Formats: sequence, C-alpha cells, structure tokens
Amino acid sequence: MKSSRVSRFIIGLLACIAIGGAAFLIFWNVQAEEVMPEVDQAKLMDSNRTWIKTNTSIAIGPNLVVPIKGDSTVTSIASNGDLILDTTNKAVLTKMAKVDAKYQAMDRFRVRIFANKVSTVMNPATFQYTNDKVDGFLTSYSILNGTLDKTAGKSFGLTAKAGTTMQVNEKLETIYSSGLAEKVAPVLGINPKISSQYLEDEFNVTTGETVTAYPRQLEYQFSTEKTSLAFFKGDSDEEITQPVGLEYVIKEKR
Repeated sequence: MKSSRVSRFIIGLLACIAIGGAAFLIFWNVQAEEVMPEVDQAKLMDSNRTWIKTNTSIAIGPNLVVPIKGDSTVTSIASNGDLILDTTNKAVLTKMAKVDAKYQAMDRFRVRIFANKVSTVMNPATFQYTNDKVDGFLTSYSILNGTLDKTAGKSFGLTAKAGTTMQVNEKLETIYSSGLAEKVAPVLGINPKISSQYLEDEFNVTTGETVTAYPRQLEYQFSTEKTSLAFFKGDSDEEITQPVGLEYVIKEKR
C-alpha cells in the first residue's frame, strides 16, 4: 500500500514537471517571437531617407567611408526601402583605390543595402552589445562582449550582355560559427529562422564594362555565456556573418 502511494506520488511529480516544462516552452516561444518585432515599412523608409538628408557617409571598411552626396554621385531609396549609391566621382574612386587594391582601376562604384540594415550600416557610432538574453528550456544564453566589423565578402562574377540592363537576383546566406551562435542571434536583432535573403537589383551597363560583386556583410564577433539550471555556466567565442547588401566594382575594359 505504501509502495503504491509512493508510485502515485512519483507519477504525479513527473506529470507536474512535464506540464510545467510544457508551459515554460510555450512561454519561451512567445518570448522568442517578441524578440523580433515587425518594422513598419513607411517608418523604415522615412528613417532611411534621413541618412541621405543628414549627408551621412557609408562605411565601406575600417578606414574607408564613401560620401552619399557629391558630384557624379546618385543616392536614393528604392521602392522597397533599400539604399542605393552609384558614383563615378573620380576623387572618391581614387581614394578607395588607395585603401583597397580591389578598387584599383575602378570607373564606377555601386552599393545596395537592405532596407532593414541601412541604420546599422550607416550609424557611425561604435556598436554596443546589449545585456539581453535568450531563454531556453532550463537554459539561457547571453552575450558578454564583442565587436562588429562592416566588411565585404569574397567576390563573385555577375554576367550580362554589353549594352543591356544588369538584372541581379542573388541569394545571400547568414553564416553562424556554431549552433550556440544561432541560438543567441536574436539578441543581435538577427532572426535565426531567416537563414538567407535575396537581393534584387537592376542597373544599366555599357559596352565593355565588367562588373564584380562583393556581398556587404556585418561580422559579429562575441563571447557567449550559456547558463544551465541557473548556476552551471560556460562561455565560448562565437561569430555571425550577416549579409546586408551588395557592392559592385565596375570597370571598363582597356
């Protein structure tokens, strides 16, 4: 009889744990959804136009910024909110060539930034990692510290017939150093459910021009802390490379 009571108690305890765990998972899923709020498209476009009005330069590299206004430079906001800069300004192109060899002999530079990443790319302030955390089942993940670099990835060729419109539809992938980096991504405003994004673009090319594309990227390098059962802790160095657009190096055949 006593053994039966103990068995019922254990079964009841396990049921409570299961129900509590399920409720926690539901709560966590709701919390995870709330981490990634939807952005009002109209407000986003207005915000992106502000960067042009305030004449903020685009950070292309650690020691290189490109002005968005000036002679032979056209900067605009596309219908979907993307920021587009296209320049043939000789002074700007010469400066870029001195900083990075890939820009040498360049006759035209174009860059397109995803609408929801314009603010991060344009903001000249040092990136501040938050103390927010992502809660999982009996485990939480947070970022201790880190850096953010705005860089260009490896080049890839785009093909188009001379004298026609260049049609671009490229799939750009987000790269995580590990599963842990993917779990903590929402802290950085990165939705891990969106592993890739297509960039669509269109511009004219003339006879003899060659176009090489480089994905614009945000490289997050950071230390992540994993806490289990509120007291078991461990940390590791992680990295997330997120595409934010494309840049084009355009040269005339000589």
